[in-house]
Amino acid sequence: MKKLGKIISTIILLSTLTLARELVYLGNQCTCEQLTSQRDCSYFKKCQFINQICSLKPCDQMNFEACQSSDCAWNQGKCSKFTNCQDYEVSDADDCFNLNHYCQYNIQTKSCQTKDPINQSCSEQSQANCYQGIDGKCIYKDNKCQLWTDCKDGELEYCMIGNLHCIWDLEQDKCVSATSCQDLDDMPCIFAFPNMNTMDAYICQYDKNGNCQDFNPSNSNQESCIAQSYGYYQWINGKCTACQSINFDLIQSVVVLTYLILS
Repeated sequence: MKKLGKIISTIILLSTLTLARELVYLGNQCTCEQLTSQRDCSYFKKCQFINQICSLKPCDQMNFEACQSSDCAWNQGKCSKFTNCQDYEVSDADDCFNLNHYCQYNIQTKSCQTKDPINQSCSEQSQANCYQGIDGKCIYKDNKCQLWTDCKDGELEYCMIGNLHCIWDLEQDKCVSATSCQDLDDMPCIFAFPNMNTMDAYICQYDKNGNCQDFNPSNSNQESCIAQSYGYYQWINGKCTACQSINFDLIQSVVVLTYLILS
């Protein structure tokens, strides 16, 4: 079994030696099942560490924060397994918003309903609805609705709609791109989005002088890795490694195969 343990450690090491992606896909944080230590597992309120394994808590054991970060439903002060938006009684839009991110409030019926899917491209949107298409963010320009590709084309209202990707520069009085962490001078130093219509982002952090800079996993330790990366990296095999860059399926398959060979 010692030999098997060494082989497994080698497999994990080789998987983490590949260059970590500079970009992370927003929302694609580490899953409970990927986390290998109790410290990292406890970072997420929705996770539990039992018998040396990190897993997702049952919905009925989650508090409000954990429930909101899962696919469960928060209703009437408790968390439960989500079914359909229409299955729950709500008193206002806040109740519907807290219920599940798939739901929206219908003012006429005073009830929750599933959000309407976006099924038109920007070029098919009317001026009144020129905000979001299946191809990305939209902007009304040259008397037509079209795909928004450059922040500088946005006036103040549109720049606010283009949040995350665009920021309003008070000194220049115009909408500008925030493609790097260094661009976030007057904005929260969390993520920078280099491309307008993707959710790929650079993780940012403040340096000791209070300047916004790129997150550098090599500067993190076991205590700071997952927190400094907002849950996108974990400490594994002595390194701060992006969860989405680790081929866990490959590791599992090779481990099983190795065990069968040695048994």
